[in-house]
Amino acid sequence: MTISGAIIGYKAALYSLKADTSIKKEQIIELNMCRKEIKEAKWAMSDASKKITHPDLTSHTWFGHLADTFDDIRDEMASASQEIKDVQLTNLLNRINEKISDLTSDIHSLEHEIHSVERKIEKEKQKQLEEKRG
Repeated sequence: MTISGAIIGYKAALYSLKADTSIKKEQIIELNMCRKEIKEAKWAMSDASKKITHPDLTSHTWFGHLADTFDDIRDEMASASQEIKDVQLTNLLNRINEKISDLTSDIHSLEHEIHSVERKIEKEKQKQLEEKRG
């Protein structure tokens, strides 16, 4: 039994769809690993940001112009750390989650197309079988 051009075309489309699906699944795996690392970094920053203002320096233990400058720098560091942790890393995690969601949606669409092409291949095989018998 020879394979018709239609079946060959369908199979080529099927292989392409399966490759696209596989690539997107791999991207999701990589994004999940990245998301995990960012969450760990965010947690580490939370822990480290507590140390920025430790020890608590009072006017009794630390005073004068240098003390004021040092306190200002500590405040800026704490603020910058908070900005990175609460805004930038959170935004990055949200973008990763959106991309994972988009890829998941794409995979579902591709899987639907794969099933459709597989049905077309089966129909074409049945058609050829009937033509051969008839």
